[in-house]
Amino acid sequence: MTKDTKKIIQALAYMAYKEPNHVMDNIKAYKLLWLADRYHVRRTGRLVTGDAYYAMPKGPVPSDAKNLLEGQATHLTTDNQYMKEYIKCLGDKYEVTREPNGKVFSISDREAMDLVYNVFGSMDADTLSAYSHEYPEWLAYKEQIEKEGTKSSYRIDMDLFFENNGVDDRGLFADDEEALMLAKEVYHEYHRA
Repeated sequence: MTKDTKKIIQALAYMAYKEPNHVMDNIKAYKLLWLADRYHVRRTGRLVTGDAYYAMPKGPVPSDAKNLLEGQATHLTTDNQYMKEYIKCLGDKYEVTREPNGKVFSISDREAMDLVYNVFGSMDADTLSAYSHEYPEWLAYKEQIEKEGTKSSYRIDMDLFFENNGVDDRGLFADDEEALMLAKEVYHEYHRA
């Protein structure tokens, strides 16, 4: 399935636009996108960004968002010029240079991103990274990551996003098992198409 980077770029811009001076730490952005995607997929069966997730030493990471901010190649369809219209990379941070285009998002996409930013946006990158280590999608790979060190990266089994956990998640991820099963079925149906 070919993905379009516009939505990932706009999600990065959307989150950073809420920050003072519209500048955000890359790691913080990865964690906020992960939380928004986790929240949204558990309710609708669809990720906000459509990105692929990898477990890395600092927690779950949306791979195409990371590649875009780090100037690495992606297999996605939007050209690099589109990103430059919205985002200026500053090493381990990035700046949003114009208001994001919210038209690429559904109402539920925006609601998920707003909720996640309102609950977690005051946390810094290190706190969010440590927080992400409490979730099944990172814990499943913890042993291998700790054994291999800073260069390790494992493609996350997306079914792990549908697992509840026992951490203080501000009530965002303690969902009914039946509702989660239905959302997971929708997710799998969507990805078969």
